[in-house]
Amino acid sequence: MAVKNGMTFPIMVIGQDKLVYSIVTDLLLLGYPALLLTNDQQTAAAAMEEYVSNKKNLQIITDWPETIYSRLVILITDDQLTEKQKVIRKVEERCDDDTIITVNLEALCLDEIQTQMRNRTRLLGLNWTYPVHRTFFAEIVVNQYTRPADLEDLKKWLKAYWKKDPYVVQHGFSIRARMMAAMLREGIYLVENDFASVESVDRACRNDAGFYLPFVGNFRYMDLMGTYAYGMVMQDLNRELSNMMALPEILQEKRDKEETGMDNGKGFYSYDPKEKEHWQKIFKEFSEEIQQLIIKYPHEPLDR
Repeated sequence: MAVKNGMTFPIMVIGQDKLVYSIVTDLLLLGYPALLLTNDQQTAAAAMEEYVSNKKNLQIITDWPETIYSRLVILITDDQLTEKQKVIRKVEERCDDDTIITVNLEALCLDEIQTQMRNRTRLLGLNWTYPVHRTFFAEIVVNQYTRPADLEDLKKWLKAYWKKDPYVVQHGFSIRARMMAAMLREGIYLVENDFASVESVDRACRNDAGFYLPFVGNFRYMDLMGTYAYGMVMQDLNRELSNMMALPEILQEKRDKEETGMDNGKGFYSYDPKEKEHWQKIFKEFSEEIQQLIIKYPHEPLDR
């Protein structure tokens, strides 16, 4: 929130998808005002209806305001350089010099997004994960232009307004995206080369890494199990791992056939309307339960 001339202004969120609506939902659930700029007011309101009955702290707009008074503006866009730069330019034209802007980034680097900015020090990378109001994830991406005071403010706001457990990544790149890409690339490599089926890869991930990752990260897990043993395994495995440089054929095929996932009825699996409804229902239940489990076992238990 921003206080200027004795008035309090909401945090502004800009975007069009369920991740955006979830960011706003989390703010509202914790009692903080939000200004949402989105293309479809009706869809946005319906997405938040299940969790937020009292929307007195919410304002939804579909047209750009002449002036942006918010101290913090959160952008969620497709991972396309020109699109991000276009939206950032619109924000900069309307906001004060002390406004902090955050943008999601996966494959892109913060440095290249900043090249067209009037004031590149104001922009930080900020990645979320869905559903925002059930997770503790917040990845802040910074670089040599980042002002330390802005970084501290953003960390403070993430902890206070969203109850997140943020971490900071240097040099402008997302580590979440890189780690996920490495795991997904290897899974696709195993399927395309007939080592395993899609179902088998999913079971390996769910029943091993998926079992411990809500409890600890990879490094603490290696400590628990015996760190040196993993080094020995990697010494032999590394030369066998995928190092593909191009988009995998299986993903190209999915894109060409518009098999883009559950919302479209088919991705790596097929879904009829009842199956889609079932997965959405149990994902909601799982998110609630895993949130409580993570709270029960914090990553620094001696701090309790």
